[in-house]
Amino acid sequence: MKVFCIGLDGGTFDLIRPWAASGKLPTFKKIMDGGAWSELRSTVPPVTASAWSSFMTGKNPGAHGLFDFMQRRSGSYDLAPVSVLDRDGKAVWDLIGEAGKSVIVMNVPVTWPPQPVNGLLVTGMLTPRGAENFTYPRELAEELRSEIGDYIVYSDEVYSKGRGEVFLKALKYSAAQRVKAAEHLMTKYPWDFFMLVFPESDTVSHGLWACYDPTHHEHDPAEATQFRDGILEIYQHIDGLLARLISNLQSPISILLMSDHGHGPVRNFLYVNNYLAQLGYLKFKSDLATGLKRLAFQLGITPRTIYQLLLTLGLGKLRRTLDKRRGGRGLLKRFFLSFGDVDWARTRAYSIGYIGEVHINLRGREPQGIIEPGADYERTRDQVIADLRALKLPDHTPLVEHLWKKEEIYHGTHLAQAPDILFLPRNLETIAFGDFEFGSNKIVEPSYGVSSSHRMNGMFAASGAGVKPAGEFAGARLIDLAPTILHLLGLPVPNDMDGRVLTEILADSRAVEYGGSSEGRAEIADGYSAEEEAEVMERLQDLGYIS
Repeated sequence: MKVFCIGLDGGTFDLIRPWAASGKLPTFKKIMDGGAWSELRSTVPPVTASAWSSFMTGKNPGAHGLFDFMQRRSGSYDLAPVSVLDRDGKAVWDLIGEAGKSVIVMNVPVTWPPQPVNGLLVTGMLTPRGAENFTYPRELAEELRSEIGDYIVYSDEVYSKGRGEVFLKALKYSAAQRVKAAEHLMTKYPWDFFMLVFPESDTVSHGLWACYDPTHHEHDPAEATQFRDGILEIYQHIDGLLARLISNLQSPISILLMSDHGHGPVRNFLYVNNYLAQLGYLKFKSDLATGLKRLAFQLGITPRTIYQLLLTLGLGKLRRTLDKRRGGRGLLKRFFLSFGDVDWARTRAYSIGYIGEVHINLRGREPQGIIEPGADYERTRDQVIADLRALKLPDHTPLVEHLWKKEEIYHGTHLAQAPDILFLPRNLETIAFGDFEFGSNKIVEPSYGVSSSHRMNGMFAASGAGVKPAGEFAGARLIDLAPTILHLLGLPVPNDMDGRVLTEILADSRAVEYGGSSEGRAEIADGYSAEEEAEVMERLQDLGYIS
């Protein structure tokens, strides 16, 4: 038995199901019709870094320790992108390799820097642009260059008006090159587990949802005339590439198709730190430099207004140019409000993260924490929760739809470091930026730049050996896939995984075997050099994950 797993970053049945039913995605339809499929509940929050880490470990974020793209550096309030070195818990392919089976893993996010496996590994999203060490073994990179030419972890192209054709062409090229590489590896080398992730399905949705959706506030009829079907084009391109890959497979084999989260329109930005500052939870320094920045902020001179001016003048690429020279973020900190202007000795709560995360400035955990553990902590947290529930959208309806204290949804070694409060905006149509640049002086305003955002409903479909034609089923979670993959391969499921085997879709009644541990400790090491970190953060900016 072998397992062949394809990941569609941001893939959603909201798009796939109607397109497959109408014959536009024949390969997807064949997998669904011949097996079982379900929406797949993502992590809270449904962010790429935490979601893919939960997929690969079968653990909740409280156990593996990654909650977002960014994390606070130990001993400071500076933020840095996460890497594989920050993750606790063995990946499913590590467990497969330890059992003596061979793996080929390609383009899964948060796998950089590359770690040894029993087989081959090519890193995915959060790999620095131009990184030479993006494969295991290291010489595999040269082999790929020799066989296919460019191997593109993810395309540098970002959608902007007037460049739609270039954007789509670049995404098709990066996907096609990745499949060329996959075909080479899967036919040359032995494997029991093969995995490949397409980031293009996520990138195209962020860029072109407003063209697809006529109700979107950024919908431009002229652009839509050309690119209304741009998202479909990329899904169809992947559908054709998937058919090519499947044609190389030999039975018996299980075919899995999955995503880390879904997608849907984004309509608003929420600047959580602005709200916390307005309510007095977050305080600024009283020195002259911070005072001048606050004055500019109050007058509306913010990174957003400057960037919009650059766009109007046709100079939108200037920010990227500055970032490439490692000066962009430094300039923002120098001239605009940032965490460097926060008076942490008087701050009770702050936010970091892409979707609804609030941290209490806790004594003994944060470097300048002022809230005492115990009653003071709980009282402060309850106050923040009450104020978050009071947030309103422009139409005066409640902004927050779901809200949790961290212990209500997380458990594990990293619970203490988790955001103290997590919330999801209504329909996830509002991105709750917790950025440190205070990109706007508003609390809620119409979104811009990216036209879709993540949803909790990812997708999962399975067919082939070991899978019965069960059709649609319900209740699958992202953390259930690692245990299911192990069971399909005849391997025991570690007792410390949070997920379960999806026995309802399996063709045999073989009892699930439990045993062993998936424990693996994060390394105390920096994953990125300063230059690499700047490159990764630039890419996260381009995709709208930080501003």
